[in-house]
Amino acid sequence: MEYIKYLPILEFCLEDTISQKSKLCDAARMTSSDIVNRAALLHRAIDNVKEKLLAKTKGVLDFELKNLEKHEQELKTWISWLSAQTDISNQNVSDVKMIQKNNQEIKGRKDWLRNLQRLSEIQHLSLSFKTGELNDVCIGSLFGSVQNFSITPQSPIRKGRRDTFPTISLQRTFEFKCKGVAGNVHAIAPISGNEAWICCGWGSREIELYHTNGDLLVSVTMDKPVDHIVSTRNGNVLISSYNGNTIWRLDEHLNVTKFAQLSFIPRGMVVHPETNHVYVCGVERTGSLTDLKAQTRRHLIAIFSADGDFISDITISPHDPHRLGLIGDEGICFSDYGKNNKRQLVVMDNDGNGLNIYSGRQELENPFYPLGTQVDQYGNIIVADWNNDCVHLLDTGGQFSQYLVDKDNGLERPCALGLDGDGQLWVGDATGHVYVFSYCSW
Repeated sequence: MEYIKYLPILEFCLEDTISQKSKLCDAARMTSSDIVNRAALLHRAIDNVKEKLLAKTKGVLDFELKNLEKHEQELKTWISWLSAQTDISNQNVSDVKMIQKNNQEIKGRKDWLRNLQRLSEIQHLSLSFKTGELNDVCIGSLFGSVQNFSITPQSPIRKGRRDTFPTISLQRTFEFKCKGVAGNVHAIAPISGNEAWICCGWGSREIELYHTNGDLLVSVTMDKPVDHIVSTRNGNVLISSYNGNTIWRLDEHLNVTKFAQLSFIPRGMVVHPETNHVYVCGVERTGSLTDLKAQTRRHLIAIFSADGDFISDITISPHDPHRLGLIGDEGICFSDYGKNNKRQLVVMDNDGNGLNIYSGRQELENPFYPLGTQVDQYGNIIVADWNNDCVHLLDTGGQFSQYLVDKDNGLERPCALGLDGDGQLWVGDATGHVYVFSYCSW
């Protein structure tokens, strides 16, 4: 039977489902423990705030009582002196001596009228407790929240796969704008027909999971600026940064761990759909760190296993790759930042031998500027053209076939591309907009 070849895949999925049950129970236990620990921490913090407020209240009380007692004694002195002036004859000897003593002290004071005025101005101190706002929003913000979302890795069984070549006809199905300040969407990693990890804004440390309806499902902050992101078969996300020599892995529980330590600065990545090997392009620099002209650079594409172990690499200098794709098992393509700022799309075989270079069409208004690159299941190359507000479709050899999307679709300086398991094309542009198009039809 034709479908017997899918038996190992389904058996793997069964094992994965059973494993997910165990992982979910473990995650629930960890979440419950985190909630209890957070509550205990807040209790200690609240007790600490309570003690500080009580100490402050006592300090204010002691200070102001001391001032009032001093004021009280001054008032008694003046009252005694003024009373004595009205009728000193009725006082006994001891009182007279005391009054005389007070008289000497008061008469020695200057500006006695000003002192009387000051003593008659009594400061009425207010001391109270103002309660802070207490509602579900502020409590949730203070305490934290339970994040409940699901990630559905793409199926290794292609949906709608046909042996005949499809008609390429794009229809826009979704459009949304990334949250926050508008910036170029420079990385998209779809994980299903409705969800994709996105990095918006060059230099951003945030990767965010979006739904096609525009809802921001979850956000993760990395330690370094994000260059590129790709999703793997098991639902992990791999993240490269131009600031360092490490590929990071984000698992389904949002834990960030090191995937691979590199000898070069990584840029674009792509995952082989069958072997799950990870291809990474980048530049290896040796020599002076301060004198760029004295540096020796080797541009390369390296291959890593699904566990992050180095397998091999090929040197592709003088080409300077930015984003790359795999043309089946036969070749590699990448957007190239060549010498003299020349931008092109390069097609090579697996040994690094050049097969074709695509430099755009003559009718284009501006120089060809390829950025995001994808390869569909039939080996067609899809490349975003920043300068001309469009997306090009090339055949497996890198020859032009047609324009897929242009500025008539609302596109403005496209940067990032992604293909999901449902055959949808995701396009991110420089204004923070993401467009999702149906891609193939029969």
